[in-house]
Amino acid sequence: MEERMILKQLENAKRLEDFKYFFNEKGQLRHTKTNQPFVFKQYNAMILNHQWYAAFGTVLAEYVYELLEDCRLKRLYIPADAAKDEARSFCFVSEGALNNPSKLIVLFQDRGVMRAGAWSQQLIVHDGLDTGTQIPYVKRALREHYQVIVLNPNHNFVAIKPKNCMDPEYASNESKVKMEKGWELASGEQHTFYIWEHFISKCAAASVAFIAHGYGGLAFVNLLSEYSDVMTKVYAVAFINSNHDADHQNVGQTERNWVGRHCRHWALSAKPLDKPVASVKMECAHVSAGTEDHDLAPASCFHSIFKYFKKVSTAQKTQPFLRTPIVTRSSSGKKPY
Repeated sequence: MEERMILKQLENAKRLEDFKYFFNEKGQLRHTKTNQPFVFKQYNAMILNHQWYAAFGTVLAEYVYELLEDCRLKRLYIPADAAKDEARSFCFVSEGALNNPSKLIVLFQDRGVMRAGAWSQQLIVHDGLDTGTQIPYVKRALREHYQVIVLNPNHNFVAIKPKNCMDPEYASNESKVKMEKGWELASGEQHTFYIWEHFISKCAAASVAFIAHGYGGLAFVNLLSEYSDVMTKVYAVAFINSNHDADHQNVGQTERNWVGRHCRHWALSAKPLDKPVASVKMECAHVSAGTEDHDLAPASCFHSIFKYFKKVSTAQKTQPFLRTPIVTRSSSGKKPY
């Protein structure tokens, strides 16, 4: 009976306050009654703790979405032609992201449970919003007169609750508690392909920069290989401990040369921030991210990335920007939707 009540409460929880947590003025997650840091163990039953954390993560994602909206970003739903009752995904865009000719920054997170606006859910709950979310990047980009698109590659399906999920006997079986996958919208790569083809490639901004963390770097390289106009539209890419591998991804020589000219990789290292580091990935410059922690890397190299973009942008103004001629797509031409 107690388990049934707990599951019912989780189903109805919509705000952080329903979980007895809040973010203080420093952006740290604290318990509303004890003011203590976040703890995972809420119940004696491990399966209930997993249920609680999954529900908490969903509400936390919505909280970060609200922070993006506080920055005056809005949701852009995809596919664009989907009816309201059809399954859709979305990303976030600043007001002038599609029609303002100023520069554009695209934020591309790692794969996992994180949704748009988050670098690391673990960092959000255990360290704070400044290190765990993309909000500092968004605010600085807007302050420096960039437009912004925040991708949401991990939000690629609509979850459907399993039948009898409120039954304690069902809840006690960990293998059945996981949410069943609903209508599949796309993989993370297809999410990116769609947004590139329908929005970024057609936006007014002549100069686009990407910031790609972890698997986001691999997905960007797939985008580069799939759409040749990436080389004419993107002027700089900041890889952060990226998973990309030009050899394993069968990247062509033209694309490799482009990466060498337009990309920089902040790799995990014990060396001070921005110091050169050795790497088997020789296609672009590799420098230290100033940390050996994958989740902390985006926060660690935050200032360096904006300095890099400024340096590249300044170089563009003093020297003609060599753009690769647009050719047809290298793929079979299949649409992601």
